Amino acid sequence: MKSISLTAKISGTHIVLTNTEPSDIFPRGVIAEGTLMWHAQSKQWIIGTAPSDRYAKEVGGCSDGPEVVDLRKRTYWTC
Repeated sequence: MKSISLTAKISGTHIVLTNTEPSDIFPRGVIAEGTLMWHAQSKQWIIGTAPSDRYAKEVGGCSDGPEVVDLRKRTYWTC
């Protein structure tokens, strides 16, 4: 899958990822929104929607768990 640029807005622990350009990968608009949480088991930042997400067994776009965002590399991981 090819990469595209997203806009990230972070306010406190709230994050919104938006696609501002039309693409074949994601529709234009909000792609992900939630609370930034540290997932200690995977040692990754996740976008959670419930407090229990921080303890999810699996995380990442290919799982049923919360999605992962790498804040250092500025990467949003999908399957």
